[in-house]
Amino acid sequence: MGSPEHGTPQPPPEADLIRLARQARGLSPEEAAEQTPVRIKGFRWRQIEKGFRGKVGESDRVAAPARTLAHMAYTVGVTPDRLTEAGRDDAANILREIQIQRAGAAASLPDPLAQLGAERQRIILEMLQQLPARDRGPALRRLAERVEAGALEDAGAAVLPVAHPVQENPPRTG
Repeated sequence: MGSPEHGTPQPPPEADLIRLARQARGLSPEEAAEQTPVRIKGFRWRQIEKGFRGKVGESDRVAAPARTLAHMAYTVGVTPDRLTEAGRDDAANILREIQIQRAGAAASLPDPLAQLGAERQRIILEMLQQLPARDRGPALRRLAERVEAGALEDAGAAVLPVAHPVQENPPRTG
């Protein structure tokens, strides 16, 4: 344990990096820990960010294992290069592998746009081109958030009208 004369230990560079990235995403340590695929609790996330556990002056240094740090970095969007800059090549190598595996999994998924014909895809692209180039990515992300939240379905046909063929019923004889 440390002693009171040593004060609060300074977090290692990778801990500051993780904390800043988490804050930039607007996540609490508990929310970030929940989103991390490895088992980690919010209090442990906090310890790793602080670089110590225990009371100030009576603390033990805490360094994240490479695997845990790599998954934390992935969760908050830290790149392998930034982990390397922070002196954690071990975690950076694991993070690169995580990214490769996730990209491979995404590439093996069917293309959801393939269900739309070329004409409908062209219409979507033309609508996006009406926005300034810098606004297209954020607009798509906002739209995706609304779709995932079910907001578009709740809004009904007024938001995204879908053409349904009108079927006429034959006249009844009787």
